[in-house]
Amino acid sequence: MKTATATLLAITAVAIGAATAVNAADIAAMTGYAIKLNAEGSAFAYYTAASDGFHVVVTTQLGMTDRAAVERLETVLAAGQSAAVSIPRRAGQTPTRIVLSNAGDHLHIAEPLAAVSVR
Repeated sequence: MKTATATLLAITAVAIGAATAVNAADIAAMTGYAIKLNAEGSAFAYYTAASDGFHVVVTTQLGMTDRAAVERLETVLAAGQSAAVSIPRRAGQTPTRIVLSNAGDHLHIAEPLAAVSVR
C-alpha cells in the first residue's frame, strides 16, 4: 500500500509540474513571434530597441472571425524588467499568462506549455 501511495504521489507531482511548465522563446528586435493560445485565440509580440529600453507590442485576438476581440498592449521594458499579459479564459479557468522580459540583448517570452508557438 505504501508503494502504491508513493507512486500515486510521484505521478501527481509530475502532472502538476507539467501543468505549470512553460515554453520560452528569445527573439531579436523587430522579429515577430506568434503564440497560439487555444483553438480560437492567438497573440503576436515584437519589440524595437531604443535608448530607454525595449518598446514591446503584444496584440491578442480571441475568436476566429472579423468580429473577434482584439487587444493591443504596449510597454517599455528597461534592462532586467518584465511584464505579464494575462488573457482571460472561460469562467472558472485560470487565465493564460505570457511573461515578457528584457534580457539585455533580446526579449525573452515565457508562455504556457499548452500554447503552441510558431515564428
